[in-house]
Amino acid sequence: MCSQSTYNVRFITFVNTSYIQAENLENVFDSLLKFEIAVLAFSWLEFLYVFYLLIFIRAMHFNLTFLFINYGGQYFGSMLSRCVIIYMQLYPDKNLEYIIPLANFARTVCLFIAMYILPIFMVERCLATFLVANYEKSRKIWVSLIILSIFHPLVFASAFAYIQCWLPVVFHVISFFVVNIIGYVGVQICFLYNTKRYKLFSQKPRMTTYGLSERFQLAENIKMCKVLKKVQGSILLFNVGCSSILLMDSFEVDILITYASYVAFNFLALVYGITIPIIVHVVLPEWQKESRRLIHTCFCRSKNAIQQAPKSTFGERMIYKDHAQEANIYFDQFNKATN
Repeated sequence: MCSQSTYNVRFITFVNTSYIQAENLENVFDSLLKFEIAVLAFSWLEFLYVFYLLIFIRAMHFNLTFLFINYGGQYFGSMLSRCVIIYMQLYPDKNLEYIIPLANFARTVCLFIAMYILPIFMVERCLATFLVANYEKSRKIWVSLIILSIFHPLVFASAFAYIQCWLPVVFHVISFFVVNIIGYVGVQICFLYNTKRYKLFSQKPRMTTYGLSERFQLAENIKMCKVLKKVQGSILLFNVGCSSILLMDSFEVDILITYASYVAFNFLALVYGITIPIIVHVVLPEWQKESRRLIHTCFCRSKNAIQQAPKSTFGERMIYKDHAQEANIYFDQFNKATN
């Protein structure tokens, strides 16, 4: 809702601390904020490690990595804004009150990016399918730049319309659902289409015009669609839970109930931010391998470390003498993983 208490604008989960103090709930509210700080501290550590993996460990195409970095960037902005808000609520300073609207504005925009994020991965995979002939041969950075140049202005406009109360909350909630359902269905269709083409190529290689590069790209499309399908579950859960909480602003209920729902929103957003990197880590063997290496480096100081043989995308041992043998091993392993 828009009111004078929030400068005639609407922010996601804005809590008026004056009401909390008037209801003698300051101790409870402060305890929840301090607990949230502890969870945020863990989330910061996880965030830094995930960025290390995204930047230094190549587990997917450059464009998909760049989109995930953008995804993590919004979470960084959201966490930073939330930390500022918590600090101002725990240690209020009238000289710094102007920071609260700015922090709430930044957090609202970042959360809107998270709520609309799913379709950008779908578009990237669709373009990878369309450009199957040479997508893996170059970075094609223009793909991710075009996607983000269209995505961000639309999201910023939607967030600004939400903040300025130009559209009802119900409209935004419905748009969250529609956009993410489109992204979900699109990835499913992309997965089925690539799987069908790959099976056709495997069954009748002489009747197709695909080369080794195209076959590899089809395999990578299938692999990354599987990754995105697993990430989608958490994103959809987040949208359902958080969007439902935002609907509280559309109903006349006790303000204490509304604020309790806001607290639930903040913790649900934290769980969401912590869960997504874990899911991505579980489904990417390259990230798991790097984590094992770092753990071994930190806790195993043996100088006679055994060199591991090269492994495939699926973490299986690879022994080859030429590129043809390497390709055969790769696709044999891929077929086993998909069957």
